[in-house]
Amino acid sequence: MAVKTLTNSETPVTYATLMDLIEAIIAATEAVQSTEPKGIYELRTGKLKIGTMNQYYTTWDFANSLIRDLSMTWYSLYRTFEDLTFSLDQCCALVNRFDYATSNFLRYSGFPEMGGFASALAQHLPSSGTREVALKGVRAFLKYLNILTAWSFHYFPWNIGRHLSYIEGRTAPTDLSRRVRVTDGRRVCLSWEPLGISVVAVIASKENPELAKDIVEALPFRIMMDHAVVCGASMYAWAPVVSTAPVRVKERQCDAPVGRIRFSQGTGQKIIVQYGEVTEDILSPVLGEVLPEYADSIIKVGAAVLKATMETKDIIWLTMQLI
Repeated sequence: MAVKTLTNSETPVTYATLMDLIEAIIAATEAVQSTEPKGIYELRTGKLKIGTMNQYYTTWDFANSLIRDLSMTWYSLYRTFEDLTFSLDQCCALVNRFDYATSNFLRYSGFPEMGGFASALAQHLPSSGTREVALKGVRAFLKYLNILTAWSFHYFPWNIGRHLSYIEGRTAPTDLSRRVRVTDGRRVCLSWEPLGISVVAVIASKENPELAKDIVEALPFRIMMDHAVVCGASMYAWAPVVSTAPVRVKERQCDAPVGRIRFSQGTGQKIIVQYGEVTEDILSPVLGEVLPEYADSIIKVGAAVLKATMETKDIIWLTMQLI
């Protein structure tokens, strides 16, 4: 049975099968990989005309927060679909329980295409036939959500926060005895354009072999880099990866050295590069580290990415590849 969804109030889209829907999601993901989605542009420029008292900032704030939350929710759903202790029917029931309220609000608030995909998935997944096909659908949608999150994060007006600042910063509770040493592994090159800066890093192939394998197999890729807005001197980029690999070695962010590379599975599949002090004592998966001789280069990149995220909104691309 064909399922009709709406990408906006005027254009009905019909997907005859789940595989048709998956192909549409993959095509949409490729379309926004290097180009800002139309819905995000219209939201951040006020063209949607949604918001109390004829302003759109509050809608933008809600939507930016919820698109990231939704991507994290679908990662948890993906892990549930992988978990054989849950039946396929139970997994589909959880989609209906955890997705609709958020995806439907976002559909109205600048993400009509995404809302259409979410609605169609909820209807098609129960008839997918096999767990493998269902996983393909959830995986495709999760990758799409992560790209939307990256664009939404990049253009959000984080510089508003300079009006809500404190006088003295917080000191990180560093414990160098807990710092992880990456001993050996595949080497990769990280290059940032248009900065023209490249560094060499070693992947934690021994410390986190399964995670390292997932990332290495996805290389090369080119992704937009932004700056952290909570923890301090870290920058990150949403990668075209969906990894549920077991993580064997983690490290508190506040203990990590300049050049530490982390990978966040649960918050968007992000490649994270630390270039200075951070305040978070959260344990995070170790992916690798930039060689010490490139420390000055990493600091320069961090300063440029901070300015782009907080002020100029220039786009800085990270290319990561094996060498």
